[in-house]
Amino acid sequence: MPDSTKHRGIAALGARVHLFVQPAARDRFTAMFRDVLGCETDERDFGLTLPVLLVSFPDGSRFSVEFSDLAPAEPAPDDLDDATALRGAWIEFRTAELDTYQERLRAAGIPAFRHPGSPHHYFSAPGGQVFRLIDLAYTGP
Repeated sequence: MPDSTKHRGIAALGARVHLFVQPAARDRFTAMFRDVLGCETDERDFGLTLPVLLVSFPDGSRFSVEFSDLAPAEPAPDDLDDATALRGAWIEFRTAELDTYQERLRAAGIPAFRHPGSPHHYFSAPGGQVFRLIDLAYTGP
């Protein structure tokens, strides 16, 4: 944790992200993180039409998902490539079992593609959110 007494302005990236996903992708999105990637998931009722999904990681970081018709449309998985992937924030998850979890995603039918400026594989979660998995030791851009 950065020492806030030594920094002025923005000092670090927070350990929380909030996403928006179309309601039609809710069950598939939850299942991918819970069943395929083995993350802890919990639904929280904040008085919205659907509960907010909270996905938590062992290091205390987490992200929340609001299922809303205002979220962008999911790209067609058969046509997914860098040109058709959802534009917005792309997320990075770290794991000590990179090959295992990439294979689990492929086995679950989660679409993958390559970005021309990166050696990594990118995946499109149900609802279109783009993410990549990287090794815990990775230090590149």
